Amino acid sequence: MTVDQAAELLSVCSRTVYNMAADGRIPVVRMRGRSLRVHREKLEAMLEDEAAASIRAAGGVKENTTCRTNEATHLSGGSATSYQLESTLDDLLGQKTTRRQRR
Repeated sequence: MTVDQAAELLSVCSRTVYNMAADGRIPVVRMRGRSLRVHREKLEAMLEDEAAASIRAAGGVKENTTCRTNEATHLSGGSATSYQLESTLDDLLGQKTTRRQRR
C-alpha cells in the first residue's frame, strides 16, 4: 500500500508514516528510487497484535462469555409491540415491570 493509504489506515499524516518507517516501527519496502511501500498484511497483523496486547494490559476481555439470561431468539415476522417487548423482558429478568393495564 502507499504511504498515504497507510496513513489513512493508521489515522496519522503521511509524514508520521515516513518517521515510523525510518524508526523501523512499521514494515516497509523501498522501491526503486525513493518510493516507499507499506506491507499491508504485516501492518494489519501488527495492529491486531498491538490491540490484543493493549486489551490484555487493560484487564482483558473474557474469551468465553456466556449469556446469563439464556434467551432464545424468536422470529416474529415483523416488529414486536411494546407489550411483546415488555413480556419478553419480564421473562428474561424474571420479574414484572410496572405498566398500567389498558381499560
